[in-house]
Amino acid sequence: MNIEGIKVDLESGKLLNYTKKTVRRLSDMKEFYHDKSAVQAILKESNPIIYEVYAYETERKEGNLSFATTILYPGKIGKEFYMTKGHFHMKRDRSEVYLGLSGEGLMLIMNEEGETKVIKIEPNLVIYVPPHHAHRAVNTGEKPLIFLAIYPSDAGHDYGIIMEKGFSKIIIEDNGAIKIIDNPNFKK
Repeated sequence: MNIEGIKVDLESGKLLNYTKKTVRRLSDMKEFYHDKSAVQAILKESNPIIYEVYAYETERKEGNLSFATTILYPGKIGKEFYMTKGHFHMKRDRSEVYLGLSGEGLMLIMNEEGETKVIKIEPNLVIYVPPHHAHRAVNTGEKPLIFLAIYPSDAGHDYGIIMEKGFSKIIIEDNGAIKIIDNPNFKK
């Protein structure tokens, strides 16, 4: 194993010497947003980047940790703010830690029964995501929301269950106010 320090460019949010980069565009996220007509209207004109992840992944075995920075851009699809796909871990008994670096947003944390808590993401705030909980970041600000995530390397990401069932809550802007509402598409 290569042991080294990895730098984060705090201005851009990019993890330097990353081993994997992921770019999620609206076309990758279209099933995750509530307003399908807004998704289609935007995709007719463009395919915006919703977020980027710069990960340093270690061998996927018990005991190892991986980490990543995410740059979640500002914007909305209809009334719904830009967000990450959100996921449970494939190994449900794995937890995760987030550290807000810049920007502002909210973290949805949902258990397997659909009960959801919402925690503010802001610089220098650490958020603990317990085992058996899905989590999704939402950018409610006007600048990129940037955060660091640290997770067990063997945790895996289960995006499929989120695409199928959704989160029980969505975060929208309504008449200039941020609102957390029930997701009408949520399937228990």
